[in-house]
Amino acid sequence: MHSKDLANGVRRLRQDETLMTVLAIIKDDAAAVFLNPNSEAERVLEAHQAIQSVGTLIQAFDAIEADAKMADRSNK
Repeated sequence: MHSKDLANGVRRLRQDETLMTVLAIIKDDAAAVFLNPNSEAERVLEAHQAIQSVGTLIQAFDAIEADAKMADRSNK
């Protein structure tokens, strides 16, 4: 897939309210686990992994958009 097309897809995903809501819920649920002093170690680990996964997804979105911008600049 062309980097510009991929970046356009990422922009659409970032504007998708459902996706952004789901990612926010994942982060909020994980934060609740971290803030609960009675959370079991396994739940804390799962929450940490969930936060990392959301972060990885956002970083991939950022990288795709940056690559498309770089490609646009080099084509000018």
